[in-house]
Amino acid sequence: MNLVWKLLKQNISKGQFAGFFIANLIGLTIVLLGIQFYSDINPLFSEKDAVMKRDFLVLTKKVGVFNALNPGASGFSQKELEDITNTGFATQVGAFTSSRFKVFGGINFSQKGINTEMFFESVPDDFIDVKTDSWKFSPDDDFIPIILPKNYLDLYNFGFAEARSMPKISEGLVNMVNIDITISGKYRYKNFQGKIAGFSSRINTILVPESFMKWANENFGEQENARPSRLMVEINNPADPDIATFLSKHGYEVEGENSAVSKMSYFLKIIVGIVIAVGLVICALSFFVLTLSIYLLLEKNMEKLRNLRLIGYAKQRVIRPYELLSVGMNLVVLLLAVAIVILVRIKYCEVVRNVWVDFEGSGILPALVGGAVVFVLLSCLNIMVIRKRVE
Repeated sequence: MNLVWKLLKQNISKGQFAGFFIANLIGLTIVLLGIQFYSDINPLFSEKDAVMKRDFLVLTKKVGVFNALNPGASGFSQKELEDITNTGFATQVGAFTSSRFKVFGGINFSQKGINTEMFFESVPDDFIDVKTDSWKFSPDDDFIPIILPKNYLDLYNFGFAEARSMPKISEGLVNMVNIDITISGKYRYKNFQGKIAGFSSRINTILVPESFMKWANENFGEQENARPSRLMVEINNPADPDIATFLSKHGYEVEGENSAVSKMSYFLKIIVGIVIAVGLVICALSFFVLTLSIYLLLEKNMEKLRNLRLIGYAKQRVIRPYELLSVGMNLVVLLLAVAIVILVRIKYCEVVRNVWVDFEGSGILPALVGGAVVFVLLSCLNIMVIRKRVE
């Protein structure tokens, strides 16, 4: 083989192969860096309390003049609930249940306190994002677990408490706070002790267990059982374009920041997809450069190849130097591209940790797998081209 290689390498164009090498290195680095960056950053948009990602939307109807004159029109009918449930993007749908009784609550701190009218809402337990063993109620209990929106704590600490010179409360002290709650309706009332079971980042309302809400509405509710005015919808893919189409068609609005996070995740996927596509285009162009170089090299050495075949050299022995050349260059490109990705990843991980303290990343495995796939694909294509050209 050394003799064959000495004969064939005389016409190798170093410039052509250098062009292939640089182009393939740039393209493969872009592809692997896009894959690695997306694998590392995607959890920032998709991380939830559960092991598997769950995305939720809180749907309401747009408020207009007709809704103001006819409050019942702002609620969702049973037919509308079924339509939402039967969409391709909805995994499950839960309705908010509002309190139909009066609620009065108070918190006392030494000689100072807060006393105000309140309201309660409930959702099915599966939609709760606070893990607590106290989320239950029995009619014999004098205790009600309550989940508050996380921003309520910030409003109290940095707004109300600051203005009234009252003590601030951390999440670690919430179990020490007792809320005196009185519910009334149907010419009766009952006192309860409320305990804050946690703070929700998902649901922006004062939540009580669904079992309590059902019991209290039956025994103290003074209003008719109205249609739910808000729905909580678990979706399987926040980037599904059918969601926006469905909401716009039916005049529904989305509460909270989940839609913004979903849009950021969607745009992240688009940007990474564009970057990877550009890298793949560069890799494809570099592949054609290498293919062209090999074709030119084969044409220049075609007479030598025929003579070698005539004097008894096997086809595999003649083309092996070309195969080793292409595979070897692809391997060197892969190793250098992975090394560059590792160095760049170290740098951007330092930047991400400045805003995401718990950032760990997904490891270098996504880049290695992606690089191995591209390496095998390009090498196989190169070998096929060589074997097809040399008969």
